[in-house]
Amino acid sequence: MKQKEFFGVRKDSRKSLYVRKGDNGEILITKTEAGQLIEEKDTVHLDMQEARLLGIQLLKLATEPARRDGVSIKASDVVENITVYQKINPDDTFANTACIEVNEDEETEDYRANNGLSPNFSIEGEALEELIAVLAKIV
Repeated sequence: MKQKEFFGVRKDSRKSLYVRKGDNGEILITKTEAGQLIEEKDTVHLDMQEARLLGIQLLKLATEPARRDGVSIKASDVVENITVYQKINPDDTFANTACIEVNEDEETEDYRANNGLSPNFSIEGEALEELIAVLAKIV
């Protein structure tokens, strides 16, 4: 995914957010209007931990609730897919625990077992974005 600096830019919107990294490692978020910075006093300074938590919170809000049967995501050619499940507590509520199942085809499973390899997968692009969103929803 390509890095993006302006968020909230739509045809009918004059206001947006300008997000960047400061010299001291802080994440800076500034309100803009018509592509112009309003004022530096409108900038929010986040440390790395706050920025990560904000990112996770945004992903949680923008992601549908986890399904009980899990979310199937296409991974590499080596595995058919992976399925991400959210663990269920004894009181039938969702836990903040993710279970990831690697679904291999028979040929791959036999090759891996015969060569002493562990189940694994590679994932990229939209599938990786989907995995990140699902995991953020579970956290």
